[in-house]
Amino acid sequence: MATTTTGLVDTTFVVNASGQAAGGIWPQFRLLLDGVNLGQATVSSTSDGRYTFKAQVAPDQAHKLQIVYFNDGYVNGQDRNLLVKSLEVNGKSVASTSSLVSYDRGASDGKDVIPGQEGMWWDGSLDFALTKDYFPVPTPPAPAGNTQVILNLQGNAAGGVNAHFNLLIDGKKVGEGVAGTSAKDYAFSINATADQAHKVQIQYDNDATVNGQDRNLLVNKITINGKSVMPTDSNVTYDKGALDGKDVVKGQSGMWWNGTLVVDADKSFFPGSSNPTTPTNPPAPTPTKPTLSVSDVSVTEPTGKTTGIAPGFLHTEGGQIMDSSGKAVKLTGVNWFGAEGYAFAPQGLWMDSYQSHMNQMKDLGFNTIRLPYSDAMLDNGRMPTGIDYSKNPDLRGKTSLEVFDKIIDYADKIGMKIILDHHRSGDGASANENGLWYTSQYPESKMIENWKMLATRYKGNDAVIGADLHNEPHNPATWGDGGPNDWARAAERIGNAIQSVNKDWLLIVEGIETYQNQWYWWGGNLLGEKNYEVKFNTPDKLVYSVHDYGPSLYMMDWFKDANFPNNMPAKWNQMWGHFIQNDETPILVGEFGSRMETAIDKAWMPKLIQYMNGDWNGDGKIDLAAGDQGASWTYWAWSPGSGDTGGIMNDSWQVDYNKYNAIKSGLYSSTAASPVTTDAVFTVKLSQAYSQTVTVDYATADGTAKAGSDYLATSGKLTFAAGETTKTVAVKVLSDDVTEGIENFSLKLSNPTQATIADGTGVGTINPPGTAQALSADLLAHSLAQDTATVQSVGVQSALDLSSVDFSHMMTVDAVNLMLEHQAA
Repeated sequence: MATTTTGLVDTTFVVNASGQAAGGIWPQFRLLLDGVNLGQATVSSTSDGRYTFKAQVAPDQAHKLQIVYFNDGYVNGQDRNLLVKSLEVNGKSVASTSSLVSYDRGASDGKDVIPGQEGMWWDGSLDFALTKDYFPVPTPPAPAGNTQVILNLQGNAAGGVNAHFNLLIDGKKVGEGVAGTSAKDYAFSINATADQAHKVQIQYDNDATVNGQDRNLLVNKITINGKSVMPTDSNVTYDKGALDGKDVVKGQSGMWWNGTLVVDADKSFFPGSSNPTTPTNPPAPTPTKPTLSVSDVSVTEPTGKTTGIAPGFLHTEGGQIMDSSGKAVKLTGVNWFGAEGYAFAPQGLWMDSYQSHMNQMKDLGFNTIRLPYSDAMLDNGRMPTGIDYSKNPDLRGKTSLEVFDKIIDYADKIGMKIILDHHRSGDGASANENGLWYTSQYPESKMIENWKMLATRYKGNDAVIGADLHNEPHNPATWGDGGPNDWARAAERIGNAIQSVNKDWLLIVEGIETYQNQWYWWGGNLLGEKNYEVKFNTPDKLVYSVHDYGPSLYMMDWFKDANFPNNMPAKWNQMWGHFIQNDETPILVGEFGSRMETAIDKAWMPKLIQYMNGDWNGDGKIDLAAGDQGASWTYWAWSPGSGDTGGIMNDSWQVDYNKYNAIKSGLYSSTAASPVTTDAVFTVKLSQAYSQTVTVDYATADGTAKAGSDYLATSGKLTFAAGETTKTVAVKVLSDDVTEGIENFSLKLSNPTQATIADGTGVGTINPPGTAQALSADLLAHSLAQDTATVQSVGVQSALDLSSVDFSHMMTVDAVNLMLEHQAA
């Protein structure tokens, strides 16, 4: 394993495999490294064989190896199969059944993925997600030591085993040995920086008593470059137990316990004359940077309208949340908790796939998911637990943050909205125990750093529409007093930091617990807002939020009122309803819920739903102006694991219709129409895999198609991890009522790092509705004839395989060409 001049490491891969032939043809496979083909082989034996490949690989990084089986077949009753026993990386073996391995059956598209197995009964890819431990930085051969250390030791054995010791220099192990029962010199040749003081440490690590025999190590003398030190000298100490400086006594010969004898050797023990000049290697040449290019794309304009929330981001006008079409909307959703806690993943992924959970939410009429997280969840490399990967194969090997990526991508696909909720700092349940938005382990600066990272990561993705800045501030949190616990001012700092990188999100600010001796639910007290209003640099993004629970959670005084539940509208008016009624600021009731098992809760819940719908006085009539909406809300919770409330799903993970029917009338509905969308997907490619991270900014630009009416403008940053070569950017194309010809816009790349731009403009072509459907059989035949001729001209030796022809691409291209010819005529 040698390091090359480019900093890459020569690496040998061995596939241990056997095969079963069919029709006289044996199975064949390709080996891919991070998507790059290293070669292919034919497995021509039913016995295990070794198939060797060599490549130069970036060390100290994770890499993906894929064994791609591509000629599966069944001929005259014979089934052709490939059986892969293991993959070796520089002699280190990984079994095909390892947890690091998955089997992507059929096309390598991540859709039909199962745990790794030896038998590849179908075409597909056996994917080895290898950690960086398999690709270590090679250790150069150690030069001859410039320092000689001689230890005169002996030991007392126990159970037939003598004392084991390590030699350390400044805490780094440089040698080891086992002492005999007689005194003996143990010599070590090591390297130590000349003309500097060092700690020479003898560490005894296997102390024990066996059948009355006590194992011990005795140090008689230490000699460093000819200078002797006795274990009882003044510069020697004995650090008993762990080498942590906590249980230190004077040096002694007998090491009766595990511990370390430490010699503080000054620089006179390490003279400069004994230290030869360490040869230096010339700097490695800088690898050639890759180039970036973006594809063109062609789509057909969608048709029709939807009555849901319009595509794009949301903003506020007075007490209303508005969508991109200018329509007042209401967020009505569920809290899907779990990722903030010890599992670092939303609950229920052991029961079903995340797609199935979200499809159920959508089918029940919810349009929003409040998705709690903790700063602990965002720690580097944080891995989730509580996931059944047979039900969620595309989450295998994903970090907790990457699980969020998958959930957000699917929300975008099915038209749901996501609110990210900073639920707590460390892992655990409920709000921060200290009542504040930070802890000593995760200070406000770290919280802001994480929010900015998330805002950058999901910038331009209109599935993510809001940030709940912090969950349930409570005593000693204050509002507007300018003190160190002033949550209102902290919310401004956090929100403005988010807006410095992403101005699209709603910024959701919860209340506190107590204001001027008036108490309410944690996060629900906004009484201080009359004296201090939260303001952001981009002002039309503020949403205030409260949490409001029923009697079963705690019997508040207002639940004891003789007029309950008819007294509740007045209480809600006082605490938060007036923000909507006075057209000041929208309200999100971010948490409310109940087990719905008591009569008093069953009286409270419909009154709250009626109030959030806009019946401000409880008379059964909606008091909203035409087109306006009441309070948005997210029910606590989806999953049944909340001890206080349970969930929409019961303990058997079936819908609890007793709860659902109690809130169903509050779900958002609208008769106003919004555009339908389709995605124009641009592909951004690197010319080659690269050993370092590559980034590039992207942004849409108008052509004849205009942002807002023909498509939704988007911008952001792409990050290519080492070895990645392809990313995509989806731009939403809108339906409209205007008859138009072909329109276009562009996606432009800028500000690359670790790469240069070769083709920085991708053209997006929007074809009129029905273009693809109107193609005739003659046009298809014309397309086939052209592409067939092309295939035959470049590969005469191969039979024509129409399965590789991209019909949809040909149809679109020819349709555009014919329309252009028609327009030109």
